[in-house]
Amino acid sequence: MMEEDSKRSEFVPLCGIMTHVLKYGNTDQSKYLYLVIPGNPGIIDYYDRFMQVLYRNSDQKIPVWGISHAGHVTVPNKSLDVEKASYSVCSLEGQIKHKVKYIMEHIPPDVKLILIGHSIGCYMIMRILDDIDHQRVLRCFHLFPTIERMAQSPKGQVATPMLKYLRWLGTALVHGASYLSPFVQYRLLLWYFSGRRIPECAYNASMNLFDPFCVSNVMYMANLEMQQVATLDEDLVERHLPKMSFYYGEDDHWCPKSYYFEMKKKFPHGDIRLCEKGYDHAFVLEASDQMGDIVWEWLQRDLSKLET
Repeated sequence: MMEEDSKRSEFVPLCGIMTHVLKYGNTDQSKYLYLVIPGNPGIIDYYDRFMQVLYRNSDQKIPVWGISHAGHVTVPNKSLDVEKASYSVCSLEGQIKHKVKYIMEHIPPDVKLILIGHSIGCYMIMRILDDIDHQRVLRCFHLFPTIERMAQSPKGQVATPMLKYLRWLGTALVHGASYLSPFVQYRLLLWYFSGRRIPECAYNASMNLFDPFCVSNVMYMANLEMQQVATLDEDLVERHLPKMSFYYGEDDHWCPKSYYFEMKKKFPHGDIRLCEKGYDHAFVLEASDQMGDIVWEWLQRDLSKLET
């Protein structure tokens, strides 16, 4: 496919950790850039199909880049220095600084950003907006946003005690599975996802979850999410509301529908929508094409304003 010809996968040094970045297209071809910031696990390969659809929908005129979270992807030739850096960089605050640093150092300042966050990536984007020149940002799309009361959500109530007391067990299980051959690991994924139409990129992304280092960082950040993503920063939302769009799930146990209705009540003039298609919170597993089309259609209003 033509999109595949424009695809690049690279590791860049950032905050002491080699960071996986996925790119479709180059910034010299457009004055706009999609930047995808993932949920948790923050493995950008999960979003490969979604990014490809976005790039195709723009007729390859708007590049689409995505950045993994620090420490969530197996690093080639990783060293002890990476392990030492992980706890500061892989905290929730550290990941936010990690993304700001990437924007400031790797994206030309004259390129307008279309920020797409998923799950905790939405919280990161909201925090990023106060740390970069907001004039650089054209639009922020928050997909299935976990931006408040995570520990109180139905899934959060289950995850919080497990992440607090049983993280060691998860790491121990993965440590054991890490000794299996890649072939056996891949067969386990095929069994786990059997009966579902999962894109190949999701299998490739999930292979990182057999790395104890990555899983330890994933769970460490998740534990901090439960503790720190509590009260919605209404002042921040109000300041940046004209550039924000929110897309809530119909049956999302990380950000339940009640959160959507409360957001609509607090910000009646905001662009806040509820999914009518029944897509899952982890949309990248089975609805990447559909969400790519939705975001592209959503963006047309902004692009048409700029062209008039």
